[in-house]
Amino acid sequence: MKEHSDQRCSPRIPVRIPLLAEGLDRSHKPFSEQTATLLINDGGALIALAAEIDLNDRLTITNQQSGRSAKCRVAWRSVSQLNGRWSYGIALTESVVDFWGAAVAVPPQ
Repeated sequence: MKEHSDQRCSPRIPVRIPLLAEGLDRSHKPFSEQTATLLINDGGALIALAAEIDLNDRLTITNQQSGRSAKCRVAWRSVSQLNGRWSYGIALTESVVDFWGAAVAVPPQ
């Protein structure tokens, strides 16, 4: 049986891209929060939010540099807050051409 690995579809790149994250929090209340990426790759990003959400929750993120929006799901979340924010690994669930922008070319693996 194959062991679980931490393989990603492309390398992680540390870059700050301003985002608007929207969805439902843990109490099922709508939230809309300004944030920025900490790391990106072809398939998603690491972000931090004050809103507390659960694994597999769905979000809409908007790249505030390009105006492009994409649907994503929470693939990972931190077990505790750091500086009043939760860390989330988000996975894009739809393909949006050049979502991270032309200035950030994610190299193929």
